Amino acid sequence: MTSTMLADDDLHSSGHDEVALRTITSCEVCGGQNLQPVIDLGLHAMCDDLVAVGDSRTCARYPIEILFCATCLTAHQKYQVPKAALFPRDYHYRARLTADVLDGMRKLVASIEEHDGAVARLRVLDIGCNDGSLLSLFAERGALTHGIEPTDAALDAHSRGHQVTQAYFGPDVARAFVAEHGQPDVITFTNVFAHIERLDEVLGALRTLMGTHTRLVIENHYLGAVIARNQFDTFYHEHPRTYSRRSFEFVAQSLGCKLSRVEFPSRYGGNIRVVMSRDGAGAADDVFGGVSTNESHLGIGLQAMAERVANWRVAMRSTIDSLVAEHGPIRAKAFPGRAAIIVELLQLDAAQVSAVYEQAASPKLGHYVPGTRIPIISDAEFDLADTTPVLNFAWHIHLEIEGYMRRLGFAGRMVPVIPPTGG
Repeated sequence: MTSTMLADDDLHSSGHDEVALRTITSCEVCGGQNLQPVIDLGLHAMCDDLVAVGDSRTCARYPIEILFCATCLTAHQKYQVPKAALFPRDYHYRARLTADVLDGMRKLVASIEEHDGAVARLRVLDIGCNDGSLLSLFAERGALTHGIEPTDAALDAHSRGHQVTQAYFGPDVARAFVAEHGQPDVITFTNVFAHIERLDEVLGALRTLMGTHTRLVIENHYLGAVIARNQFDTFYHEHPRTYSRRSFEFVAQSLGCKLSRVEFPSRYGGNIRVVMSRDGAGAADDVFGGVSTNESHLGIGLQAMAERVANWRVAMRSTIDSLVAEHGPIRAKAFPGRAAIIVELLQLDAAQVSAVYEQAASPKLGHYVPGTRIPIISDAEFDLADTTPVLNFAWHIHLEIEGYMRRLGFAGRMVPVIPPTGG
């Protein structure tokens, strides 16, 4: 396969100066004007604003306030941070480093082939393709693979043989893609549809990209699961919206599409996956596959979450203070972006957490946890003989992280920062 890279003049390296925020006053999904404030998590550093160890720079902090639309059941960030600040060229996340993410991608490809037929020779476009992990799985099945990715993770995807446009997704990029390649057969968003600001521009770009038979596949955190498992840490700046099943009914209508099916994968502690197309092919009488979709409780659940967060904050900080009193500053394992919310809410710094350990291949090594002076260092430096308890910041994949540590030979206690039951 011949690979191409296109540069976007609007791409930036990490900006360190405070940026102007966009304030949401109406629902981006249905246009409703009655947005209800439900959760205020305070001021937070951006989850990928990683300051190099030794650098004295401090992170700018921005508010996280969640609004809820009772019409389409969508949660919104009241204040949106510009995409150029959230996703600069040197953005550090790489999908290939998380087994749970890769497993979810394999299941997504399998689901598409099971319900919609083989992808061999189909043109697949992955929006926000990151390092090309999902595209590689499609390529193994014979698909023609394309990606759009603004960060330098695009270089990784390009090196794996995929045709990649390095740009922020929008109407101009969509028009350029169609002019060069035509309309794709399959368009995928995996935990990306919630990441892109200006939903109106996203939908406009999709109207250009989608042909009559194009399958649009979107997978994201599910608002119902966020509430059920108390996953308030998913409300970080990179997620301007969190969707319900009802949300996607409005999205489909806006695109002139019909929902073919709605699935609820287990990835990220509970996702929603929707498939839609303009021709409605593959639509069943029950697009929900028999899964209960009563979402009348979501608004009340979000309001109750604020109290649960306050209770968790007191209890977890007490647990950590007890561990520190007994052992001194303790170690932590894994720094997913969402952990920045945990660290800020618990007011943790190097006096409580000596270091966070990450895989040796992680681009996050050699930096501080955002807003702190807690260093992120390699698992190769983790002292396995020290069996003092370790905090697990990747609590949403607690079993994966604990299994990994046991295979390394660590015999101490792993303490998830949020109990896996969501308490």
